[in-house]
Amino acid sequence: MSFKLKTILLFLGISLIPYALSMILLGNSFYQEQYKAITQEMKTQVRLTSERIDQYLQTLHNDMLFIAKSEVMNDIYTQDLDHRISMVLSLKKNDMKMQGDFYVVDPNGKIIASSDFSSIAQTKKTTPLFSIPIHSNFTQKEIARLMVTYPFENFRPFFSNTPKRHYYLEHRDGTISLKPAIFEESLKVSHKLTNYPDLKIVLEEEKDFAYRLLYKYEQWFIALLLLGACFIGIAAYYVATALIRPVIILSDTAKMITRTQDYTQQVSVNRDDEIGQLSNAFNTMIEGMDHALGEITTLNHEIEDTQREVVFTMGSIGESRSKETGNHVKRVAEYSKLLALYYGLDEEEAEMLKQASPMHDIGKVAIPDAVLNKPGRFDEEERRVMETHAALGYDMLKHSGRKLLQAAAIVAYEHHEKWDGSGYPRGLAGENIHIYGRITALADVFDALGSDRVYKKAWDDERIFTLFKEEKGRHFDPHLIDIFFDHLDEFITIRETFKDIHES
Repeated sequence: MSFKLKTILLFLGISLIPYALSMILLGNSFYQEQYKAITQEMKTQVRLTSERIDQYLQTLHNDMLFIAKSEVMNDIYTQDLDHRISMVLSLKKNDMKMQGDFYVVDPNGKIIASSDFSSIAQTKKTTPLFSIPIHSNFTQKEIARLMVTYPFENFRPFFSNTPKRHYYLEHRDGTISLKPAIFEESLKVSHKLTNYPDLKIVLEEEKDFAYRLLYKYEQWFIALLLLGACFIGIAAYYVATALIRPVIILSDTAKMITRTQDYTQQVSVNRDDEIGQLSNAFNTMIEGMDHALGEITTLNHEIEDTQREVVFTMGSIGESRSKETGNHVKRVAEYSKLLALYYGLDEEEAEMLKQASPMHDIGKVAIPDAVLNKPGRFDEEERRVMETHAALGYDMLKHSGRKLLQAAAIVAYEHHEKWDGSGYPRGLAGENIHIYGRITALADVFDALGSDRVYKKAWDDERIFTLFKEEKGRHFDPHLIDIFFDHLDEFITIRETFKDIHES
């Protein structure tokens, strides 16, 4: 993160965060107040509605008490009682303009009078809203009960419903009655009826509708918050830029020097504070860097040349122990670079592989001469000893941090692995074998087959080419075999250029 960006963020943190927190707290407080106002208004409405229903139910209850004590009820067991009492009940029903019925039930549950004449003599099974005992004026014993069936539809006229707000009933067991619609999100308040405690009046309002004014204010609040944040951000940018402009000049000059390697550039900051002192120190520093860089570059070239020479010499020592010529490692190096370039590696990496490939058999320095230079084929034990040279070479080189020696370690370790997984020391297959190992394997085998060794004579080209075609996809990477044959004339030219002296 740049110093400029850090400075801007610091200014934003100092100014924007307190501003945003204050605005958020203010907005939250406003939100809470609006929520309280909305719910309080809803609570007031549902309470008033509940009170009106309670008053109505209380009136109904009082009227039933009056009827139960009226003179007509003393005629229950007289002739024509059902007609006279039923007429009274029917008139009361019509007077109250309600659904449902009043009825009188004897101790056996049989209807003996009703505002619904057709139900007389039936057994009433519906649970009544109110049940009032009727007592005999003579014995004061309960002789019947006055009841009323009261469908909850009677409550609907008390509800002032709209598409966005409605009332409904909630019973003690959680069941719902008279709910006209279902809102996805809503606010709800409720109030229990005093004269019917098993029932609550619920007022529900769609949330978006309830919060419509709040949402409108919220949009203005967000816009104000964003505008304030933008103003603070712009102010922070310009203030920070003015403060750190000298530092930016120093940074840009340093980048330019790094990109152009021109150490004659100077930076000019006319200030007497610490930034000015830093500018002077910077100018003094870069004056001496060019000379030091030249010395370092020369020394690095010398180190790299020495390193390449040591690698090649060590590779030649390994080959000389097995009585092979120094030109073998030269040819393998040239073959390897050519294959690497055609495979798609860049020039730098291909050159590094060329310098590393002479080390492919460095592990042979640890193989006993009796095995290394044995004429003829190895027995099983001798072959096992000989095959350890790959791991031995890797162990010699793996601890180096130099790229060249790291590449040499890979080449030493994997140049005897085969594409089909039948090679050694680890039995790697396909592209799990490093490209350095695959390239060096082909280059090494091509040169080895075409050269005399203590255990064989050189093969002719046709025999080598036939083997390579047979081993495509088995021993060798198929793509490298294609490259080899596509550019065969270049490989032959390298072989002729670096021909061993004894060959003619």
